[in-house]
Amino acid sequence: MFWRLPESLETLAQSTAPQEIAPFKTVKGQHTGQIYAMCLDPVSAQVLYSTGSDASVRAWDSQTGVAIATKGDESSDWYIARGQHKTNIFDCKATENTLWTASADNTAIGWDIETRTTDIVLEHSTTVTAVLPIPQVGVVVTGVRDGALYVWRVNSGVPKIIREINAHTDDVSCLRVAGRVFYSSGLDGTLRKWDIQSVVNFVGGFEYMPAELQALKDQDTSSKQGSDTLAKSSKSANQSALTEEEERELAELMSDLDDM
Repeated sequence: MFWRLPESLETLAQSTAPQEIAPFKTVKGQHTGQIYAMCLDPVSAQVLYSTGSDASVRAWDSQTGVAIATKGDESSDWYIARGQHKTNIFDCKATENTLWTASADNTAIGWDIETRTTDIVLEHSTTVTAVLPIPQVGVVVTGVRDGALYVWRVNSGVPKIIREINAHTDDVSCLRVAGRVFYSSGLDGTLRKWDIQSVVNFVGGFEYMPAELQALKDQDTSSKQGSDTLAKSSKSANQSALTEEEERELAELMSDLDDM
C-alpha cells in the first residue's frame, strides 16, 4: 500500500482530533507471496524496491505507486525474476548503482540496477537475514540466522570477509547505517551500535569485539579460571584427608611391613 501523509507533519502532531490517513494506492498481483522488505533509491527517493517470499524484486514510482518501466523498453516493467535467488528474500538495500538483496538461499547479491544482472554474490553457510552496503568504506555488512555479522570487502578484487562479529545470540533482524556508525538488531531482543572505522580497521584479529566487551569476556574467563583452580585445590585437599581410623590402619600396615 502507498500512503500519503499530510503536507504538514507539524500540523498533524499538534492536532487534538484523530487524523485518518488512508492509502491512495494498493498494488496487488505483481508479487505472488509475502512482501518482506522495501527500500528507496538513495539518490532521489523516487524509486521504491520491494521483495519477499517469491524471490523476485519489483520497482515502483514512490510517488504514484506505478510500476517502473525498464530503461529503453517502456512496455516492460523493471523487475528481477526468481532464479538467481531460489527462495525467500528477507532484505534489500540500494546504493546509487547497486541493489543488494539477502536471502534464505544463503547468499547476498549485489545487482546492477540498470541491467538487472548480478555483480557480486556473497556465499554464506546459513540464511542471510539482513544486508547493509557501506560504499564510503567499500564494504558490505551481512547478518545471518545465527546472529553473526560479516563485513565483506567488495571494492577491490574478489569479495572477502575481513571481519566477523558475534553480535547477537539469535537471528539478525535489521541493519541500518547513519553517518559513522551502523546499527544491528536481533531476535535476541538487543539493539547494538557499531563504529564503522573501528570495525573495518580493527587490528586485533579476524573476530571483532569492542574493548568493553573484551574486558568483560576477560573478566569472565579469569573468574572461571579462579573457580576451577579453587575447585581443584578443594578436591585435592579432600582426597588427601584421612579419617582417624584410616590413619590407624595405615600405621598398623606400615608397622607390619617393618617387622617383615
